Amino acid sequence: MNSKSFDIRAALLKSGKEQFLLHGFEGASLRTICREAGVTTGAFYAYFDKKDALFAAIVEPMLERFRVMYNGVIGRAMADVKNNCGNELEAIEFICAHRDEFRLLFDCSGGTRYSGFRERLLDGLFFPSYKACFDSLAGRPVDAGIVRLFVRIKFTQYMELVYGGYTMEEIRRLIRQYAAFTEAGYMRLIDEIKIAP
Repeated sequence: MNSKSFDIRAALLKSGKEQFLLHGFEGASLRTICREAGVTTGAFYAYFDKKDALFAAIVEPMLERFRVMYNGVIGRAMADVKNNCGNELEAIEFICAHRDEFRLLFDCSGGTRYSGFRERLLDGLFFPSYKACFDSLAGRPVDAGIVRLFVRIKFTQYMELVYGGYTMEEIRRLIRQYAAFTEAGYMRLIDEIKIAP
């Protein structure tokens, strides 16, 4: 094999992703990852100091782009709640374009520094940003319970689109329809919050 045309790091990333998706982080064998990549375990350690570093190298580039995308979507949502469909579509297209990485984080990360990612995403990212949107639109602090419920419902919607096997064409259609439903409900909820004691 010509070493100039063989990218060891890329082969390890590809094999690692496949093995982690099949067996989870804890169940994936470093020996199998290396064998499937066509390299020795010694070659592995020239690129990664441990299996967790390989997992991080697979998911971190996507997570960095996700944070930037999400901050932009939330910023636009706070400025214009009427463009909910466009914001929802941008977020879900990103997530669906990176289904494998999100599946790794949600389903296969036990034993890594990403263990519990789903809860950290919901409580550490989604909840505070949605709470800020609710508070801004209501003109006062909104009960955390209703925001938490809204975030959990929204997350369930996203997961159906990620795991449901829909095509992007189907997702775009469903998002347009669902955004019309949620926008009306969201604005009605804000109106109710404004008049509630």
